[in-house]
Amino acid sequence: MVNPTHPSLRTIALLLLLQLFFTLPLSAQISWPAGQILPSFPAPAQTQDLIMLRESTSRWEAEGSSLSHKTGRLESDGWLCQTGIDAANQHMIYGPYDTNLSAGPNVAEFRMKIDNNTANNDPVVDIDVRNATTGAILASQTITRQQFPVASNYTNFTLPFTIPADHQSIELRIYWRGTAYTKVDWVGVQQNGSSAEMYLFASLKGVVNRTQPRIFSYEGDAFAEGPYTWLQSLGLNWSDVTDKWSLISKYRSEIAGLIVYDPAQIHTVNLATMLAKDRRALVVSPLLLSRLTAAPYNLPVVMDLRGQFTSKLQVYQALYNTYWPNLDHRLLIGLNPEVHKSALREYAAALGAGVIWLDPAIPAESTLLNSFLASMPAGANFMGWWPEEAPGVERSSTYGIPTIASDWCTNLTMHSGTPRTINKKPIPPKPPLQNKLYVAFILSDGDNLQYIEHLMRKLWNNPDRGAVPIGWTLSPAMVDAMPGALNYLWQSSTNNDNLISGPSGYGYTYPNSWPDQQKLNQFVATTETYNQRAGFRVVTIWNTITGGISQNTGQTFALKAPSLLGMTGQNTGGGLTIYNNSLPGMALSCNYCTNEQAMKDHIASAAAGWNGNSPRFIIIQAQPWQNVTPTSFKNVAASLNADYQVVRPDHIFQLIREANSLPVGDAYLRGGALQHYRR
Repeated sequence: MVNPTHPSLRTIALLLLLQLFFTLPLSAQISWPAGQILPSFPAPAQTQDLIMLRESTSRWEAEGSSLSHKTGRLESDGWLCQTGIDAANQHMIYGPYDTNLSAGPNVAEFRMKIDNNTANNDPVVDIDVRNATTGAILASQTITRQQFPVASNYTNFTLPFTIPADHQSIELRIYWRGTAYTKVDWVGVQQNGSSAEMYLFASLKGVVNRTQPRIFSYEGDAFAEGPYTWLQSLGLNWSDVTDKWSLISKYRSEIAGLIVYDPAQIHTVNLATMLAKDRRALVVSPLLLSRLTAAPYNLPVVMDLRGQFTSKLQVYQALYNTYWPNLDHRLLIGLNPEVHKSALREYAAALGAGVIWLDPAIPAESTLLNSFLASMPAGANFMGWWPEEAPGVERSSTYGIPTIASDWCTNLTMHSGTPRTINKKPIPPKPPLQNKLYVAFILSDGDNLQYIEHLMRKLWNNPDRGAVPIGWTLSPAMVDAMPGALNYLWQSSTNNDNLISGPSGYGYTYPNSWPDQQKLNQFVATTETYNQRAGFRVVTIWNTITGGISQNTGQTFALKAPSLLGMTGQNTGGGLTIYNNSLPGMALSCNYCTNEQAMKDHIASAAAGWNGNSPRFIIIQAQPWQNVTPTSFKNVAASLNADYQVVRPDHIFQLIREANSLPVGDAYLRGGALQHYRR
């Protein structure tokens, strides 16, 4: 027996403990106080490991020249076979005989839909991958009717395969059985496990960054801000990592093992993402398993989800029955595992949050979704996104749960650890009230954290920003999720940049649909608190995508959000309503303008019949996704004559208040009390 009191052994033990202490990261913790919407992460490391995280995919359109057909016909955006019309038991798709793939693991994708997924469970198509160079079938599967999760919507079916050598000719085939209407959108190949790497490194970021954010990924496309933009804006340094796999070795001491998902039931990726935190495990495809279990990584498999589930619904029912009771019910995340392969997945893995992809339009999924939502407390939130916007937001609204749109956020673990001090600026003096046509511009979609992180950050660099007043919608949830980014926007703003709250407060929701008045009161009161912290004095309210503000909703905001200067409503042309004799709500003159001409047309329509004897107020909201930029607003403003004056949204509501003998809000709260004055 070893004597533990022996001095030399004590010394050795002490040295080993010191070595362990200095090789492990500091044990910082994620904090989530009761009054906070979202958790705060530890402060990010000053130097971030920067990786490029993108999928390498080849894709061929079903109707394109690269693919051939023995049955079926072209229909708009795809290739269609119909029962009783097209010849059965023929290949509706074959080709493209591509020779650009490298040897090793790959995943074929077949994007298809049918018109009825419940009539029976007959085989519909056979999909396979054929090596046209050797004639060998590399992978195959029969798809039955009920394997399509929903009728009339495209579904991606995946088929892993391995190419034995470089530059062999690959053929993707869909053999139509003649039993169901079938339409193919495209076929493709995820090269060399690139999708698998997305899941893997998203989970690595989550496991590592929950202790201290140290890995930063750039995953951007044409809408994105560039790889270094936020790091520079936040004063962080970076080290470009050319080999992502080296980070697994670097952080090996923080990784306990692997959770293997089932490619045949892709929704196990969401289950594995939820499990990653407690097991300190990476989410791994079978394609990468042999590499990760061998040297230099030598990672053990701590859980294998292959073969455990036969349907999507079974995966989420297991999540609900087995794991959900022990998770934090303040947050539920929606991610499509076929689409959202990284992005917000790192945040979900870091938190160990429940991750689902359930469609309110599908009865069985709707029932399970309701079970999740009904078990969430007042003040809880849904993050990520929905299969369809309006049905998803409507469903969560009926449970009093806002949606914090964030599915394509790529570095929320890092952003959530930035300093929480937000240095706001006072509202500049408003212009005098005259008999003019006052126009305010608003850029929409700021409720969406990924838009703020990516496209809006790109638009913020437009050289014409500041040339004319613009209302930039943002999410009050940035106070928790992106405080450093919010502070950067404030500090770099001009007097013509008015930061306001997007729909419909701290989260995207339809307040008219909230059945519980107490929960609505709490939502509005929390929005008020976060708006004050964020420095927002105007809020855009969406009740459905085009709906107006109900009397009860307006009254609730008037009573519970006294710092607001005004609200915009989505009921285009609906005019002005004053709630509780204190809070103006103004319908937009255009709620989603897509270009300069549309803005000009809506301004002209709203100004029609004006006689110059009183002021008139026009609010134009444009959306950013079709190249509306600060330059667009500048051009529209330049087209207006001297009867018009373009003003900030907070100024237009101050002018509306003055015109209607309402108190005009002071610049900001002072000493915890809201000051008013009249002009």
